[in-house]
Amino acid sequence: MSSFDTVIVGAGAAGIAAARRLVAAGQRVLVLEARLRAGGRAVTDQSLGAPADMGAAWLHFAAENAWTRLADEAGFTVLRREPGWGAAANIGARAPTPAESAAAQANHLHYHELIEATAAAGRDVPLSDILPDDGYRTRFDAIMTWAVGVESRQVSTLDLARYADSNHNWAVREGLGAVVAAGAAGLPIEFGSAVTAIDWSGPLLRIDCSSGRVAARAVIITLPTAVLAQGALRFTPSLPAIYGDAFQSLPLGVPNKVFFRLGAGQFADGVSRHFIGSDRDTRTCSYVVYPAGQPLLCAYFGGDLSWELEQRGELTRFALDELRRIFGADFVSGLGASIATAWGTDPHARGSYSAALPGKAHCREILARPVMPQLQFAGEACSTQYYGTLHGAWLSGVAAAERLL
Repeated sequence: MSSFDTVIVGAGAAGIAAARRLVAAGQRVLVLEARLRAGGRAVTDQSLGAPADMGAAWLHFAAENAWTRLADEAGFTVLRREPGWGAAANIGARAPTPAESAAAQANHLHYHELIEATAAAGRDVPLSDILPDDGYRTRFDAIMTWAVGVESRQVSTLDLARYADSNHNWAVREGLGAVVAAGAAGLPIEFGSAVTAIDWSGPLLRIDCSSGRVAARAVIITLPTAVLAQGALRFTPSLPAIYGDAFQSLPLGVPNKVFFRLGAGQFADGVSRHFIGSDRDTRTCSYVVYPAGQPLLCAYFGGDLSWELEQRGELTRFALDELRRIFGADFVSGLGASIATAWGTDPHARGSYSAALPGKAHCREILARPVMPQLQFAGEACSTQYYGTLHGAWLSGVAAAERLL
């Protein structure tokens, strides 16, 4: 049985970050990854003839994000421009008037003031309990499905209030997933090796995986909480109950994407732009034309709509129907090939990014707390300020490595 200083379970962003730090410190490390690739929920697809980020696509907190530096060092093209989200986004094919943009911005700020006041009062309740039922509510509820990944009734006010403001959100022309994959180059990763059990009863931890058994002085687990909640990993002895509660209380929302290849003459100016399908219905998409400068149209789904359509295999059909309503049948018939994600049914993810249930915001801190010095969890779900981002995953992975060192 081979033995290592540290075994890392999962070669996503957090696992890569931890492995890079420990290898640099001279440790003997092994990363066990169930997929046949690195990156986890960050992956760039090339099947449409242009890079399409199927998972993570934005360098949130870009100026301080380690992935920005790694992208620059590896020769990737970081597009240092903001995405154009917010009140100025088109509604369908129509640009909002200055008055409409100002009203949307004012309402958005008012909503967040309510959230901040609720959190300051120590209340961790469903977001839907504190929001007014006014003319902006539908649009805000739709934004929550894209930004947090779940419906407002499933959003913790305290969790949302703790999230830091990302002033810079940049894309990568060649794909952010490609950057994350490049960050794993040269690391000791064993692909196709799913970990099934960890025995932490002795001085050496024993790790069972599909390729056999290994031993290590320490283990860092970076699997998504939704996978852990399903019991995919057996622990001997059982973990303290607070960790099982944390897995269940930090489920993953299921945002999905459909990418279409743009046809000849469609948005021929090549300018990246953002629009939403509707401001009168929460069951709508957020769209980006020329994401990361590529000749693609991306439809972004969130919340219940995304999960329901994924299960029925109807994400592409919904996007085409909405685009037909906005731009007409000729536009839709001119679109090229498409590709859709399915993060909710992906057995290695079971979702896209974590959202604390109401009353459970504290579970992020619990998950980030080592079970014992030699057994730790890491990943975006462990971050109170940067959850749902590669930035948060990186910081969590490095923090776990530093604790071991």
